[in-house]
Amino acid sequence: MAKSKSSQSGGAQQLLAVLAGRSCPDCPDGELERATYKDKQAVVCDCCGTPRAQVWSASLE
Repeated sequence: MAKSKSSQSGGAQQLLAVLAGRSCPDCPDGELERATYKDKQAVVCDCCGTPRAQVWSASLE
């Protein structure tokens, strides 16, 4: 049975929330924060701008 869109979007939101606040693995001073990257919800380093996770689902908008 396929998951509903609401359960999928909840999982994506939970993933972004878990990653936010962690240290960036690419730079020593960066911290991951929730942001928009290429018009999608993402977690991006506040120092180097590297996206670490992106959500493609249109149901999150």
